[in-house]
Amino acid sequence: MEWVYRGFETSLLALTLALGLAALASLGPPKEPEATLSVTLPMLSVTASR
Repeated sequence: MEWVYRGFETSLLALTLALGLAALASLGPPKEPEATLSVTLPMLSVTASR
């Protein structure tokens, strides 16, 4: 039964290591944002009739 716990612990450690390496790999020089089109809509007021 101990091998089950050891396997679980090992898999969690491997997952933690992989996520840590992925986080480090995603760090780096900031990327320039691509040119995007933005649309701003005015506020709308809707009233219900009584």
